Amino acid sequence: MWGAIGWFGWTLGCVSLYFDRMNASRLESALGAWRADLEPSRVRTDKETLMACIQNAGAVERNITAVLFPKSTEEVRKLVLTANRFQAPVHPISGGKNWGLGSRLPVRDGTVVVDLGGMNRIREFDVRHRYAVVEAGVTQRQLYERILGERAPLLLNVTGAPGDTSLVGNALERGVGYFASRADGLSGLEVVLGNGQVIRTGFGHFAGSRLTHLCRHGVGPSLDGLFVESCFGIVTAAGFDLIAAPEAHAVMISKIARPELLGDFIDALAALRRCGALNSVVHVGNRERTEIILAPLLLEQLHPGADASDPALRLQMKELLAAEGFGPWSAVGALMGSRAQVRDAKARVRAALKGLAKTIFLDDGTVAWAKRLGRALNFIPWVRGREAMLAAVEPLYGLARGIPTDAAMKSVYWPVGETQKAGDQNPDQSHSGLLFCVPMLPADGAAARDAVARVESTYARYGFTPYITLNMVEDRFIETVINLAFDRNDPERVKAAHACNDELTAAFVRDGLIPYRVGVQSMGQVVDPADPFWQTVGELKKALDPNGIIAPGRYCP
Repeated sequence: MWGAIGWFGWTLGCVSLYFDRMNASRLESALGAWRADLEPSRVRTDKETLMACIQNAGAVERNITAVLFPKSTEEVRKLVLTANRFQAPVHPISGGKNWGLGSRLPVRDGTVVVDLGGMNRIREFDVRHRYAVVEAGVTQRQLYERILGERAPLLLNVTGAPGDTSLVGNALERGVGYFASRADGLSGLEVVLGNGQVIRTGFGHFAGSRLTHLCRHGVGPSLDGLFVESCFGIVTAAGFDLIAAPEAHAVMISKIARPELLGDFIDALAALRRCGALNSVVHVGNRERTEIILAPLLLEQLHPGADASDPALRLQMKELLAAEGFGPWSAVGALMGSRAQVRDAKARVRAALKGLAKTIFLDDGTVAWAKRLGRALNFIPWVRGREAMLAAVEPLYGLARGIPTDAAMKSVYWPVGETQKAGDQNPDQSHSGLLFCVPMLPADGAAARDAVARVESTYARYGFTPYITLNMVEDRFIETVINLAFDRNDPERVKAAHACNDELTAAFVRDGLIPYRVGVQSMGQVVDPADPFWQTVGELKKALDPNGIIAPGRYCP
């Protein structure tokens, strides 16, 4: 019996070794062909390049074999054909800044990363019809600077991520901007399918179409959604909607004094969204979330270059924020329209939130006046503190005006007491750990209260601080963003962080509050091979990518 078992084990080992050698041989052949498709300097297998991809804020472990850097759709098409020929799977990234959800990592080991950051042209910029056609590597900052350079009366639907993050990459992950969901603003996608064919969605496949980025669905089946959170092809370019700059604009800042008022506050916000008084995404953050955003910015203003781990300074920032009235929950949202509409919206907001929160409104005029007053009275200590607070808040005020900023990145480093280095916008290279759980909720106060209670109790059992944001994207649903911060230098905390995040995600799924995106390590929590939906996704994968070349395992069984 033991002889038979030993022989069987030996046979399995030989088979495994054979396939390992075969895969290595195929990869070497593919690398040679890719060097011809691109050029040797853009096919990288050196340790430094691979480590830059492997290191990630979520402390997820994967191995990758190479990184490719195409610069055109034609190069992407060629490398996909080569990948098919040698059965070498590839994982596309636009910028690789998917922090807390996998960063640059593929779902499965041994996948070659395709970095589209070099495809960074703005192909078209249409002021009249309010859109731009951007390649996969175009960043928030690039498009914002183009708007400024053209002096166009337009706003960019920015996120709180740094200016050098990809527009297309974030939209394909269903990222939510300060004004709306970004995926809903895509049109006319240019896609290299897994079989190497290039298609254009909507009206874009008709020669001379003048409607590609004006009427996104085209004629016949609408295919845009197939390439959002999927693995059917590589999106190389897309139309990206811009927003008409309003005549008037104001930013609402509301501070809730007591935690038990959160449910009523959420219900009031939903009513304000329904009636149109609030016409942008409203971000509602708990005290801990507000603190990690504002405290490092305030510290930078009051003590430039100070050590973020200094307990006395951290306590001082906490006390200053409390003195400013930032209590259990705070909210930020934008009011836009004509002067009369904004004036009416302010009155509606004040009336609806009376007794629930202290609300103020900022606009360009009030911010400019406060800055002038601060400069004039800077010799008064109290005024200096208010001036510092205004300077700390100003980048966040800018987000609600469509201005990208790097300021919010400090919130990744603050929880573990790490001082962000000047110019460093890449937490993958730090010891600050970050995981996200992002369940969707009905825009309902009771649902919000229950979700918060679940997060708080789960995090307490694992010894983590809950950083929670409730983003009211529309009047019917809320995007919940839960940051889990941990020290990546502590193996026990890394293990606990992943266990906590997995448990919380599973609990929300069981309760019917499904996350709208998951990390590369968590696909199994939403993808069920027995579900007819995911079986259909698998059949589509076979049709569009018959050799399973593009991002295997990504939102697919």
